[in-house]
Amino acid sequence: MMLFKDYSKKSLWNLSIIGLYIILIYLPDITRYKNIVMGLIGATALWYLVRDFKTICKIFKNNLAFSLLFLLLTIGYSILISVDPSISIKEINKPILNGLLLFAVTFPIVLYKEKPTDIAKMVMVAFAIGLLVIMAKELVQYYLEYQKGIWPFESKSHKFHREISYGLLFFYPIILVFLVLNKHLFIKQSLLYFWGAAYLLLMLGTLARSAWISLLVVSFLILLINRQWLLATIGTFISIILLFVIIQLTPETPLDKRNPSRLQYKLTQFDSGDRFINGTYHSAINLILENPNKGYGYGNQLYHNVYNERVKDYPKWKFKKSIGPHNIFLAFWFAGGILGLLGILYFCSSIIAQGIQLIRKNSGIIRQVALVLLMSFLGVYVLRGLFENAYINQVGILVGLMLALRHALLNNQSVTPSDKQQ
Repeated sequence: MMLFKDYSKKSLWNLSIIGLYIILIYLPDITRYKNIVMGLIGATALWYLVRDFKTICKIFKNNLAFSLLFLLLTIGYSILISVDPSISIKEINKPILNGLLLFAVTFPIVLYKEKPTDIAKMVMVAFAIGLLVIMAKELVQYYLEYQKGIWPFESKSHKFHREISYGLLFFYPIILVFLVLNKHLFIKQSLLYFWGAAYLLLMLGTLARSAWISLLVVSFLILLINRQWLLATIGTFISIILLFVIIQLTPETPLDKRNPSRLQYKLTQFDSGDRFINGTYHSAINLILENPNKGYGYGNQLYHNVYNERVKDYPKWKFKKSIGPHNIFLAFWFAGGILGLLGILYFCSSIIAQGIQLIRKNSGIIRQVALVLLMSFLGVYVLRGLFENAYINQVGILVGLMLALRHALLNNQSVTPSDKQQ
């Protein structure tokens, strides 16, 4: 916290509660503590809202906030037309009301008087600590599983680690950004390469190929935007060597010596039939095209109910019981028809546009933090969401931080280039 030693108590409070919640967001089994911190954030936001309502309203007078409002309206529409409104109402509680909306509104309100460089430093510290914490948690879990005879990279281990891939993707851009900011410091770069190698092993341990694809695309984009050709070359070289070593040396599955390990199978098998022809995508499109304009209603459970009821009419479907559309855009199209699809497309494009604007108009740490937020969104929601039923809850954190950073920059036009480079 030496970064913030000269700050006022008020700023320390604002930055600390937001940073602490970001650190805790992906840790399991600590819901009580997360709720306490979120309660403090909510109370602080309410206090500021009452005291300075007109100024705070200006935070939300922009395209990003309007796209969020439009998405909420399309979700409201999907509840009104739902084939089972009770399910839709129940399912908006956590992901939308107590996730996306809550974070996107309270975070920028709490940070509305903070300087852009202060917000940027807080984001970098919180993302770094958050990633280190969940990596440490994963290592401990691997050790405990090993004591029970469960080996890494196998099916039994897979079910314990797959979910954490969302958290690993969410925080991942911070590693590459630190490499960029410390590119002339050999010792720090060496430590960051070690951190990156440990991260890669843990990500492989999730056995989540959609997360691996997102990781590759995000890495390429970060290095491309920062023009880090040397880092890109080194990273590609190390990845190829590591991939070869894993495929060659990973032991066979202990339960069946004739079969390759689960990791080998995931790295060498690329059949996507379960997604396309009569798979998750195809079956979702079949249902959508029966009612493309109106939709069926919001909620995963509602999708499961409709799918399971109609599966008898589609004998060629591969899954006789629903596992979801495995695509966020198909999910919103199913829920709200054309309006739902337009809502999620407008929302995602607005976040991307805001992220690009922040990157282009700033430099130094602010530019890099804007890049972290944009790449985190692309990795954990858009790219992952093309292959999985991605969670929209934590997207609210990224939206809230973007709104806060945008407002801080508009209110601190006197910030000099040297300040931005801190």
